[in-house]
Amino acid sequence: MKLHHIGYVTDNLKKKSEFLCSLLGLECKNNIVEDHGQDVRILMLDVGSEVQLELIEPLGLHSPVRRHLEKGGGLYHLCFEVEDLDKTLETIQKNRQAIVVKEPLAAPAMGDKRVAFVVTVDKDLIEFVESDKG
Repeated sequence: MKLHHIGYVTDNLKKKSEFLCSLLGLECKNNIVEDHGQDVRILMLDVGSEVQLELIEPLGLHSPVRRHLEKGGGLYHLCFEVEDLDKTLETIQKNRQAIVVKEPLAAPAMGDKRVAFVVTVDKDLIEFVESDKG
């Protein structure tokens, strides 16, 4: 397991990415991707390591990130890459450490790799992405 990216919610992908690229000298990892399964627009920024910064903008009023944005946006979740997503989720639920809040689905912004979201007993939102080896 390794840290894959950090999710950051914003109301304007273009404006936030331009600001961060200018401030920190970052480069965009890919173009903006609309993920209708999660009702968000996503832009990945390369921060010069294996870890990326994922900028997330709600697509509609019912987007799962809308509430976070209404509270000011900003840091949203951590995403860890795992070899076996199903086994990881099973272990976490068995140990009662977290509950799955978004079942595995393909993520267009990550080459359609499977992802899932959990909320921990400490109320942290964590995403898991299955590696190519999964």
